Order: sequence, then C-alpha cells, then structure tokens
Amino acid sequence: MVVSALLASCSAKGSTGPQLVSRISGTLPAISGASLDGGSLEPADYRGKVVVVNFWNPDCPPCKKEAPALRADWAALRPLGVQFIGVVYVGGSWPDDPNAARAFLRSVRLDYPTIVDEGSTLAREAGIPGIPVTIVADGSGRMRFQILGGVKPGELVGLVSQLSAAG
Repeated sequence: MVVSALLASCSAKGSTGPQLVSRISGTLPAISGASLDGGSLEPADYRGKVVVVNFWNPDCPPCKKEAPALRADWAALRPLGVQFIGVVYVGGSWPDDPNAARAFLRSVRLDYPTIVDEGSTLAREAGIPGIPVTIVADGSGRMRFQILGGVKPGELVGLVSQLSAAG
C-alpha cells in the first residue's frame, strides 16, 4: 500500500521515498498559531491566496531532502502572492522539538511561517497519512492537490500553474 511505503520511507536514511501526486477536495483546515520564528499565523494572513502547506518533521530524512525544492518553489511563487506554510508534524514516533525544527529551517534557509501541529490536529483534519506531505489549496480555501512524499524541484510551480489555468 502507498501509505505504508510512504511511512516506511521516512525511516530510510537518505531515501527520497515514493511519491504520489493526487487531486483532492475539501476545505483547507484553518491554520493558526505561534510561528517558530516568533511571529504568529492566522487565517486572515492567507485568505484569498493560493496556499501550499508542507507537513514535515526535522527527524524525517525525505523531509530534509525536499527542502531545496521547497525553497526554490517558494522563491518563484512568493512574488505571485502564493503563501507557503510549514507544519511540523508531531506525535507517534515523530518528536516535538521546536528547537531542532528552528535549527533546520535556518540551515536550509526556509523563511515562510512554520507552526507546530500539537497533537496532530491539523494533520487529522487535512487527512494526512504521514510525512512528508504537501497540500496545495486554491484561493477559495479548497484543497486541490496532495503530494505524498518529497516535493520535486518545480513541482509546486507546475501545480499552482494548473490552478491558475483552471481559473
């Protein structure tokens, strides 16, 4: 099963793991809370924007491997008004270590808002089976795409372009 392969891939050192891009539907859960950079995030900060939400943990090798692709796509899409949000997935075997998450974000130069998903509430509301997972939502707050596994370079730019072409 894809989900079990994905979850197993997060423990394989250096593995990019399997990847599956699929169309999804539903309303993006409200994402809010204290950001790891000391600020805060509220739904009003991204209302009306295309939103890319990346669920990850600093102990997940595929999550670390996808960081350069996230950084490049953030640089390309930020000027277009697309909002990226990081969500540190915790619970189960994934540690809740905000200091490790901050250190990782600094080391890979990811500067979009990132919050910790205490109790995995957001992950459950969004139907996240494991990590890494990235969701792309349209400007009306509808989830449109889900990437199970690490993001590849240019992939988010392509998905956002599909949203723009669809109107």
